Amino acid sequence: MKGLKSLWLAAVLALLAGFLHAAEPQKVRTPFIDNWGQIPLEELARQAATFPGVFYLQGNESQKVIALTFDDGPSQFTPALLDVLKKHQVKATFFVLGKSMEQSPELVKRAHAEGHTLGNHSWDHPNLSEMSGEAYWTKQLQPTQDMFQKVLGFKPSLMRPPYGFLTDAQIKGIDGHGMKAILWSVASDDWYLTHTMQNAAAADAIAGQVVKYAHPGAIVLAHDAGGRTRQPTIEATDRYIAELKKQGYRFVTVDQLLGVKPTLN
Repeated sequence: MKGLKSLWLAAVLALLAGFLHAAEPQKVRTPFIDNWGQIPLEELARQAATFPGVFYLQGNESQKVIALTFDDGPSQFTPALLDVLKKHQVKATFFVLGKSMEQSPELVKRAHAEGHTLGNHSWDHPNLSEMSGEAYWTKQLQPTQDMFQKVLGFKPSLMRPPYGFLTDAQIKGIDGHGMKAILWSVASDDWYLTHTMQNAAAADAIAGQVVKYAHPGAIVLAHDAGGRTRQPTIEATDRYIAELKKQGYRFVTVDQLLGVKPTLN
């Protein structure tokens, strides 16, 4: 009887710990980069607190799991990144552009066939918060949803706004369409580091950034397209997956991390 009580108490404490972790404020761990047009980190935290269950920066911190995400593809760099993920048996989440999907449907089909989750990153990467009325939906998100339906036969439930900018009204609109806005808690800053460093140094810096700021429930932001090159991102991904596995982390897709459905149909 005493043993049963101990097991029961342990189960209750574990459950309470999970609730406490889930209730912790969501926040971005990586530093803000001045003068590069980023959304203020305080604004991301405010929107996450204002729209729980719709606008996410991270998952529950009670388990040592991480979701890797890659934006702006598909591109000529996507196949090599998929090869790295396959090598490590890691599933990631790709937020793709409708325009790029139209140009390279075979790459999107490959990512889907290999078990990765796919999400909507707009049609051609504008700052959605600068668009008036319903244009963010009718000109950007809906056409991309339609392209998903055409290429893969489904519409994703997950979206990520380019540059991270959404108005509160747009978040409500996205919720009304049954979708979730997925931001990040760890920015690899690969877009910045590949712009300001040579490839080898950028790969080192990207890997170091992700390892330094990794935490249970993290959503990591990186890119498989855009910019001068994504080769440093590919090399860094190979390194930091290996290092974080040594630290006991498991890798999941965003929908698995958050416990939500990846598609609308």
